[in-house]
Amino acid sequence: MHRPLLITLLGLLLSGTAVADWKITRDKILQVMDASDAAALERDAAAISIYLSDTFERLIEFPHKGLMAKVRLKKMEYLQMIDEGWAGIDAYDYQRDNVEVHIMPDGITGRSHSTVTENITVDGIRMTSRFREYATYAMENGRPVIIEVSGHTLLGDTTPQ
Repeated sequence: MHRPLLITLLGLLLSGTAVADWKITRDKILQVMDASDAAALERDAAAISIYLSDTFERLIEFPHKGLMAKVRLKKMEYLQMIDEGWAGIDAYDYQRDNVEVHIMPDGITGRSHSTVTENITVDGIRMTSRFREYATYAMENGRPVIIEVSGHTLLGDTTPQ
């Protein structure tokens, strides 16, 4: 009588661990953010790739002839773009602020909203860009990854209210 109960309880405990492996959490998202930010500071596209889903997409929107144009880059296109961009600059600094993390009701995806400030120096000229980033996260093969990044460039006072 006790043995079936013990087996049932053990099965429930083990299944709880398995469920936790496919659920996204705030801590898992923050770990991915910290690791990918550190890789960006090192200008290491290969290290960033570890934290991107196989199906990762980067959506870039920009004004063009009075309209908003959109470009979608797949994982390898995005990594090649940032790697080539870093090669042409003298100095690079990267900072993330105003971070919000939200777990979706499904428990398997999450979103982050943050302000990313990049400072680059090219031929002795320092330029700053500030971007409100929206990223979506999920578990892939037992690890948290970024599946999409989008957002918009901020102008003027960029402090979120």
